Amino acid sequence: MNTKRLQVKSKFEQYDLDEDGIVTDDEIARSKEMIDMELREEKSESQKKMAWVAIIVMIISTVVLFSPIIPDTRVQALSDLLGLYFISLAGIAGTYMGATAWMHKPK
Repeated sequence: MNTKRLQVKSKFEQYDLDEDGIVTDDEIARSKEMIDMELREEKSESQKKMAWVAIIVMIISTVVLFSPIIPDTRVQALSDLLGLYFISLAGIAGTYMGATAWMHKPK
């Protein structure tokens, strides 16, 4: 087994999990796995936030479009664009929900 002794206040000190002053290959591998897991968690949280923002924006947009603030003629003029807008937002939310369900299905 390879051992790596650390200098005092080394930037690799965080990988010395048993705090014996020696970083083993196992400790480096475990630390790498932990970092990868943290990055996957951050990615998952970002995707969840993006899906929620898309849902909230769809609801707010719908409320604003049905309110008297926006005239009917403007909504009719933008109807083709609004269709694409809502399909895009629903696609973001749907993709997140579908991917999450697919990843957590029992094997």
